[in-house]
Amino acid sequence: MIYPLNKYAELLKIGLLMAILTLLCLKNNYSQELDYRAQSLFIYKFTKYIVWPENKLKGDFVIGVYGNSPLYDELVLMASLKKAGNDQNIVVKEVRDEDDLSGFHLIYVPASKSRQINGISEKVGDLPVVIVAEREGLARKGATINFIILENNVLKFEVNVDKLTRQKLSISDELLKLGFKV
Repeated sequence: MIYPLNKYAELLKIGLLMAILTLLCLKNNYSQELDYRAQSLFIYKFTKYIVWPENKLKGDFVIGVYGNSPLYDELVLMASLKKAGNDQNIVVKEVRDEDDLSGFHLIYVPASKSRQINGISEKVGDLPVVIVAEREGLARKGATINFIILENNVLKFEVNVDKLTRQKLSISDELLKLGFKV
């Protein structure tokens, strides 16, 4: 089929636009994947640089993921390659509403479940269970640690130091320097 020149140019523009949109979608998916990989690496650092009470240093180091999150697969991969700070095996589990949260060392709450942060925080109370969230402001609303993304797409975290203290947990100054106190 032969198209007039301006019709051909129009099709070329549409094709070019589609290619650009496809690349942008791929870039966004890749960026999101990198964010989850970075979050899993930070969580690994949390296992190393947060000090849990003596009774939490025996057995497996249990990380829970509340709800459905792509981070789950990244954490499973990390757990297969690394050990927690006290040379404990890392086990990743899905967290359900009815679960006893005292058996976890750390619970990750994705943005899609951020409305449940108060309930999770109430269930955990002052137990030595770190709640990690990923929506702005959640460190002030019940999370122990909250991931934030700065203007230049740098992943950082906020730490609720008062909550850590109430939970009888301590965080190394080295790790705290990488985040922000709230």
